[in-house]
Amino acid sequence: MLHIENLNAHYGLAHVLQGISLHAERGEVIGIFGRNGVGKTTFLKAIAGWLKPSGGRVLLDGTDLTAQSADAMNRAGFGFVPEDRRVFPGLTVEENLRLGLLGVRVKGAKSLDLAFDRFPRLAERRQQPGNTLSGGEQQMLAMARVVLAEPTVVLIDEPSEGLAPMIVAEVFAIIREMSAAGSIVLLVEQNVHEALAVCDRFIALERGAVVLAGEADSEPDRSALLKELAV
Repeated sequence: MLHIENLNAHYGLAHVLQGISLHAERGEVIGIFGRNGVGKTTFLKAIAGWLKPSGGRVLLDGTDLTAQSADAMNRAGFGFVPEDRRVFPGLTVEENLRLGLLGVRVKGAKSLDLAFDRFPRLAERRQQPGNTLSGGEQQMLAMARVVLAEPTVVLIDEPSEGLAPMIVAEVFAIIREMSAAGSIVLLVEQNVHEALAVCDRFIALERGAVVLAGEADSEPDRSALLKELAV
């Protein structure tokens, strides 16, 4: 189980995360919602080791991983798909995938074959440089790198941004597969209606704090969320 306890973070004097707590079990997808600038991306970065929390704890299966480096969190089973995808532009699709396997628990050519089986569009572009891929293909590549590492916790930031509806459907299908395989998924997404279809539970943030939490399949909870977000 993943436990986030009273997580705080600062950018200089700005108190960006103000005591956020949540828990998630394997196979769950938790939506993280809120307007722009309320701390959603910062929350993921503080969990993933990209930003050092100023208070609180991050525990996975009882092990305290608070304030570990991004590399250490990766080795501990956390995978992060950032909003900007972080595809290496001058490297081929295959080279990007191989780099994603460095320092993690799964290695070898067989892993790449599994990725290409699951992402046939990437197989077609195996030797193509990352900067020649479409936005949707880059998102697939960013997610494939994480899938290959078989993470326990997957943190995904705005995966549908700028993508065509058909590609968005593929992205959310992959999220379902991740959770079905036993990963915990924390999903930041502006496309609330699409995201709720794959989420089990959700929290909504405002000014770095949780203002609402609920079940994704509960009509009253969904209505309260949509009212909070004014969507």
